Amino acid sequence: MAKSKNISTSQRLGCESLLGCIFESWSPRRRKPSLPERERKTKDYLPPKSTTVTNPKTIPRNSADSSSQSIPRKSSDSARKSVSSSASPRPESKTFSPNGVMGNIIVKPQTTVNSTDVAQTSSRWEGKMVNYRVSPEALKRMGNEEYCRGRFGEALVFYERAILADPKTPTYWSNKSAALISLGRLLEAYDACEESLRLNPSYERAHQRLASLQLRLGEAEKALCHYNQAGKYIETKHIEQVEDVIKCLRRCDEARRSKQWNVVLNETCFMISCGVDSSPRVCALQTEALLHLQRQEEAYDVYQKGIKCFDIDCYIKIFGLSITSYLIMVGAQVYIATGKFEDAVTASRQAARLDPSNEEVHAVDRKARAVATARLSGNLLFNASKFEAACVVYTEGLDQDPYNALLLCNRAASRFKIGLYEKSVEDSTVAINLQPSYRKARRRRADSYAKLGKWQQAIQDYEFLMMETPGDEDTRRALAVANVRFRKQMGGNSRFKGSGSGLVVVNEMGVLG
Repeated sequence: MAKSKNISTSQRLGCESLLGCIFESWSPRRRKPSLPERERKTKDYLPPKSTTVTNPKTIPRNSADSSSQSIPRKSSDSARKSVSSSASPRPESKTFSPNGVMGNIIVKPQTTVNSTDVAQTSSRWEGKMVNYRVSPEALKRMGNEEYCRGRFGEALVFYERAILADPKTPTYWSNKSAALISLGRLLEAYDACEESLRLNPSYERAHQRLASLQLRLGEAEKALCHYNQAGKYIETKHIEQVEDVIKCLRRCDEARRSKQWNVVLNETCFMISCGVDSSPRVCALQTEALLHLQRQEEAYDVYQKGIKCFDIDCYIKIFGLSITSYLIMVGAQVYIATGKFEDAVTASRQAARLDPSNEEVHAVDRKARAVATARLSGNLLFNASKFEAACVVYTEGLDQDPYNALLLCNRAASRFKIGLYEKSVEDSTVAINLQPSYRKARRRRADSYAKLGKWQQAIQDYEFLMMETPGDEDTRRALAVANVRFRKQMGGNSRFKGSGSGLVVVNEMGVLG
């Protein structure tokens, strides 16, 4: 009995030691043994829909990793069952994914572009990890590959990284300017070219790029100087093109002094066709010519499209004080024509500060203040029902600017109130000729025609307004009244053929004009 008892005791101790080893191996306090890595196929990682992953640590882990962290402590039964499966590979090892590498980003796949854009091919780095800790020359080569594929934004990123690593290499700055030119950011490209030439004044490729930029910006004489230093990158047609632009600019200055605005308009159109497509100076010349030719709406559109963002400091650096002052002065004239008198006063004062010796700028400043004062004083008198005094004040403002559509429309309203309907029609017609889409002037002319009993002309204006704003009930009622009155005037035997400005009235006697 003793012997059997000893044997059972030893067996019991052995079982206990075996269970102790099992529980010890699964104890959470002990470090888990390393698991064999699963053989997995390498595939490209496709990033999420964000543009760039700048901080890889913020990327959430896979669902397998997150679920494994939330598993509670296993019981003894579950531990025994999992001993046999402990040697099998896990679905995800706890090594860092490619997103966990510091200093790398994921290139987002580019969206589709329109057929009018530059043809692009898929990036070599699309959906892949890009390591920016390589040499600057390798970054430049990556940028060149992206540039050749038409992916200028990605190329710009590589060039900027190369510049951060080595800011004293002119090639990187020149390549950056090429990418910026392709992206339409000409002023930034201008600065990059200048930096490249500052580092290497004899860099022919940078001279050629800066010359092409200066030609597009209208600085033809500077472009000619840099073309002459471009060496093998210069062609005869480039020199001829620049010389033609220089001649056009001189003809524009002469025509502007003699107030031959049609000549100015033609010369600016020719320069744009020669490649001067981003010049604020040419845009300002064209805008000024259109203003003096009483084509105010076209002038406003040209100015808005040609001078999108006005950075005064950058313009002064590239074009100088006098040309920058001229650009602001033309902008003040545009604001005067469109009735933005407060903006016109601000712009004209700014132009006068930049070029205080320019008498033309001071004349525009005086005009802006005169029309602003006339509009403000006239509106106060009109609101006080002092229509005759308001008419006098508006006339004083028109003495400074005879073709101001807003003052003409306001004077037409004052003359309508005092019964001068013919004069009101005259002022409204001039305002409409200056700005054909001026609805308020057209409505006042229609009302004046109705007061004069000229129902056919009133109907034409009312129908024009209804085509622009079909939901205007006030105009609809006025049109209905004008139709009824016109039928009575024509004896009731009339019908209408057509609408708008092409209205034709037919009755028993034939056609009336």
